[in-house]
Amino acid sequence: MTITLIADDYRVVVDPAVGGAVLSLDWRAGTSTWIALFAPADGSVPPFKAGCFAMLPFANRIKQGRFGFEGREIVLPVNLPDEGMAIHGFSREHPWRVASLDDAKLVLEQDFASIRNPYRYLAQQEISLSEQGLRIALSVRNTGDHALPFGIGLHPWFVKTPEATLSFGSSSAFERDKAGLPLPKRVEMPIFRSEAPESLGKLPYFDRFFPEWSPFLARICRPEDGLAITLEAEGALRHLHVFVPDNRPVFCAEPVSHAPDVVNRPELGQSNAMAILRPGDTLSGAMTVRAENYSPV
Repeated sequence: MTITLIADDYRVVVDPAVGGAVLSLDWRAGTSTWIALFAPADGSVPPFKAGCFAMLPFANRIKQGRFGFEGREIVLPVNLPDEGMAIHGFSREHPWRVASLDDAKLVLEQDFASIRNPYRYLAQQEISLSEQGLRIALSVRNTGDHALPFGIGLHPWFVKTPEATLSFGSSSAFERDKAGLPLPKRVEMPIFRSEAPESLGKLPYFDRFFPEWSPFLARICRPEDGLAITLEAEGALRHLHVFVPDNRPVFCAEPVSHAPDVVNRPELGQSNAMAILRPGDTLSGAMTVRAENYSPV
């Protein structure tokens, strides 16, 4: 059963049973007309190709679902077999339980343990609405018996209009190898610079990791809709992954805690690494999405 929160001109719909995912986020600017901020997961696309979902205990991809850690080989389920990848963690593949609910805040929890998976954790999402918009606070605690690398992220799918722009404070991204995974060389990406961002509608397929965006803030403008969106992150979500498919009017600006496949790529640097959580340790971060009327500068 889905849960709908409505407060301060925002409306969010969440499905705890489907990976604790946000199915839609709308804003009405003090009027009776709702406008979609996230592309709605309305059944017209496969699950997790719209709305927003949590990524943990890692974000993005791990090649072959394998990596070495403290003298052990860690083997994970490969949930993208066609590409030989473990992708976006496991939390979206399992239901979450409702820990608390009121008119403007929903708290979800997920205990994860599987004999086929080395990870054991307790995760929490606090999904709330206020004048500041939608805030999703995400945390994960290692409930296993051994230390492991952990990571978190949030994967929103925004509506992409032909003139939509995305701008933020990091203009360089890691280069990619043939599998789409990061290489240590960084390349300038002026299309996202705040001074003159380019329209996403003109961008071909794009999928890159931007290390250490600053100040953890991005701005999305949709001139056709008279809409501007501010995306902010806190805590461990100190990087941004941008994905723009070329076959749908959507794009993703994903606050994440680490680089893709960084457990197999130490050359990417410690600042992009996953967090080592000992038993009982916690990793946390948050994302806020706020809307306002667009006005050209």
